[in-house]
Parts: sequence; structure tokens; C-alpha cells
Amino acid sequence: MIRSSRCVFTCAAVLVAFVACALSASAAKIVVEAENYNTITPSMAKASSNVASGGAYIHIPLLRPHGDTEGKPADTGNAVYKVNVTQAGTYTFWGRAQWYDGCGNSFFLKIDDKPAVVFGNGGTYRQWHWVKGIKVTLTAGVHTIRIQNREDGAKLDQFLLDTTPRVPVGLETPTPGAIVR
Repeated sequence: MIRSSRCVFTCAAVLVAFVACALSASAAKIVVEAENYNTITPSMAKASSNVASGGAYIHIPLLRPHGDTEGKPADTGNAVYKVNVTQAGTYTFWGRAQWYDGCGNSFFLKIDDKPAVVFGNGGTYRQWHWVKGIKVTLTAGVHTIRIQNREDGAKLDQFLLDTTPRVPVGLETPTPGAIVR
């Protein structure tokens, strides 16, 4: 009976180790500082901050008067990134954002030739926090990510692509070589 229990325990331990190894082999995370864009078009702008990761972020400058209803963007300001994906998979886009208010809390997000989607629209204002975006299947290789003006007052410090279900907390360490120049 003891020998049978040891066999079951050993088999279970091997199975757990195998599953953990398989999961870690498929896990991938790419972290990008928002200010490390390839190109930027006004009204999107870069700004400095001692509380932003890397000391800077991108944003759509607050317009005066700031609207109290959502309208179409005043322009096509954007930041474009060429991101090197080393491992194919299904990634969740996360952004470390700061929203001004309910009319300054989103960007458009476009990945490769997929249609642009709204990123944001949350209700946490005037503090940096992680916002969950879309899931996207990416091949290994270089992909284009475009953060586009939707509402003035929206800020973006970092973004990450992650194949795991974890929720980011605090500042993330940028991935070396993530941006292709």
C-alpha cells in the first residue's frame, strides 16, 4: 500500500512538473516604454514625468475648453511602434494609462492590418493604472502597433503584450530589443 502511494505521488509530481514546464515554455511577455515609439504625429506628444516609467510618457494634450461629451478626435495624432514578437501566440494587450476624466479616458489601438479598436474607457482617473485591452494572435516577427488619438487628456506610460492570464501591477521592466528601428 505504501509503495502504491509513492508511485501515485511520484507520477503526480512528474505530471505537475511537465505541465509547469509546458506552460512556462509557451509564456511570453513583451514590455514597451510608450515614449520609445518609432514615429509620432501631433497632436500625440511626449512628456516628462518623475512618476512615469522611464521618466516619460505619450499623451493627447488636454484641450481647453475640455469637452464634457465625447466627440470625434480633433486630429489623427498617433504613435507607431514596430514590435519584435519572438514567439507566436495569443497575447493580451495591456496599457499603463492615466485618464483625465470620462471624456479623456481612451485611445484607438490598431495592430497590424486589424481594425482599430477603442482602448480604455475606464473610470479610474488621474492616477497610473493598468488597463486591459484586446486579445490578439500574433506570429513570430515584427508587428506594427499604433496608438491613435481618440480623446484629449489620455496618457500612456507603458504597454505590454502577454500570453499569460496575469494582471500587471506597478512598473514593468522593458523588454530589451522589443522595438525594431
